[in-house]
Amino acid sequence: MTRKQRAFARYWLAAALLGSAPAAQAWAPVQPLEIAKRFVAKGQWARMKSYLCCEVAQQARAQTLGQQIPANLERKCQLLQQDDASAVVAVELRDTASTADFYLHFVKEADDWKLQAVRGLSSTNLGQQMLQLMQGMPDAEVSRYNQTHPDADHTFTVENLKLWVGADARLIEHFNRNRAGFEGVVRTVQTRGYLAEPTQEAEQQANTDPAIKTQLQQLYIRRLTRRITNCGSCLEFLIGGVTNDTVGFLYQPDPAEVPAMDPGRIIVIKPLGGGWYLYKTT
Repeated sequence: MTRKQRAFARYWLAAALLGSAPAAQAWAPVQPLEIAKRFVAKGQWARMKSYLCCEVAQQARAQTLGQQIPANLERKCQLLQQDDASAVVAVELRDTASTADFYLHFVKEADDWKLQAVRGLSSTNLGQQMLQLMQGMPDAEVSRYNQTHPDADHTFTVENLKLWVGADARLIEHFNRNRAGFEGVVRTVQTRGYLAEPTQEAEQQANTDPAIKTQLQQLYIRRLTRRITNCGSCLEFLIGGVTNDTVGFLYQPDPAEVPAMDPGRIIVIKPLGGGWYLYKTT
């Protein structure tokens, strides 16, 4: 092959590769994590509505969610779950003073991923108001409060509210720091045969047991239950919330038994290792 022929062959190969790139990119579906990053980014996204469906398609206007978020906030996306039909991405917003979390739920339509719902706890504003009220109490009022609330005194209530309204990072840090205590509750429950069935009577027995009651107070947990996530085999450590808008920790060592996330009920389940999860419902 002459020098001219070799040069032409190299030119042809390069042209072929460049020409095939757009077709390959157009064929590959955009993944949920990438859609999430674009949706919460600071800049414009001209093709945004091509990746929306359901309630989000009805709610979205000209701007992405990221354009509506204060520009100084850092945004971090984490893929929590993805299968052939659905996916969930957690979004953390952070600045020097605070952190907040919300969750993007995706559904697959034909071969394309679509963002269908944005979820987060809606009761945290109430929790913040309650926390400010509790922290603003004078000493004399704190004493009276402790006398009338022996099972959940001022210190417990303040620390519990901090968890209720806290960011996921704060909740996870609290769990990791107190993992031995949480596992101790599980052992006590299992040893004494409580909550073998997801009934209100069994739940009452577990939560009135003096040993478990003391353990839960030390962990700033409101109560044990098996009924919030509708997972009869899961042990739930409820932190707080209002009606169905709740947050807590969940123990289930069998991953197959862990309930699925969905925008209508369980908005997030974050694995913490060893069969433990952070959960939120709405």
